[in-house]
Amino acid sequence: MDEPSLQVSSETERQTGQLIPLLIRILKYLIQFAIVAVLLWQIYTIGLANILRELPRVPLFYVIFLMLYFALPLTEFFTYRQSFPIRFWPSQLIFLKKRIYNTTVIGYLGEVQLFSWLQKEVGAGKKRAFEVVRDNNTLSTAASTTIVLLLLSGFVLTGQIAIFDALQIQIRPPVLLAISVGVFGLMVLLVRRFRRYLFSMNRREGWTIFLLHTGRMLMLTILQMLQWYVVMPDVALSSWFTLLSVQLILSRIPFLPNKDLVFLAAGVGLGGVINIEPAAIAGILLAHQVL
Repeated sequence: MDEPSLQVSSETERQTGQLIPLLIRILKYLIQFAIVAVLLWQIYTIGLANILRELPRVPLFYVIFLMLYFALPLTEFFTYRQSFPIRFWPSQLIFLKKRIYNTTVIGYLGEVQLFSWLQKEVGAGKKRAFEVVRDNNTLSTAASTTIVLLLLSGFVLTGQIAIFDALQIQIRPPVLLAISVGVFGLMVLLVRRFRRYLFSMNRREGWTIFLLHTGRMLMLTILQMLQWYVVMPDVALSSWFTLLSVQLILSRIPFLPNKDLVFLAAGVGLGGVINIEPAAIAGILLAHQVL
């Protein structure tokens, strides 16, 4: 290939490399715009005045919110403490910053900030900082996915939720159980097979971090149910289980922008299916989102 052809090919590759990130950003903004449009339409349909009347007035709702919000930064102090001698208060500031970046800007941007902080705060080398952040994320994802699979399987098998009926999907409990076991088994096999590529820490550190995140997920599940229940104790638990299931499913979708807003729109739309007044559920979820 002659030199002009090589230059044209290189220029084409450069333009393609610039175009793909641009298209991804445009798609992200379109999705966010669609979510906001759906929310505004729902608020208009229900009536803003009706939603404001349904805002939670139970103080315990807001106390539980604080516990839900700070659970991750507190847990991450103990998980990262396994690898680095970090201090509590400075670490809480960076872990809160990480949470804000990931939830309101774009996923994993918070990890970039944490990666830089570990190098400056504790003098970690780039390779070591990257490995620890990667290992913690992998173990957190594994723990969250495990709890989500177990909870969803348990809810469906015990008849606590009718999410498949609402979606008009016919699936038998043994089939669902087999799918859950298969997915969990596949995760275990993948971790065992590619362990040396996925982790740099030893087994003791890995299991400690996994169990810390597992305990956090279980606590968050209980607190989330309790937060809704204290506001509307007359609502059947099966309705809250269904709403929680939707939240858990959305939390596992990677690179979904503004998952909280998506859940807010989905929850309000689901009100009729789970026998909760749309204005009431919008009041609870909107209060949580504004906080």
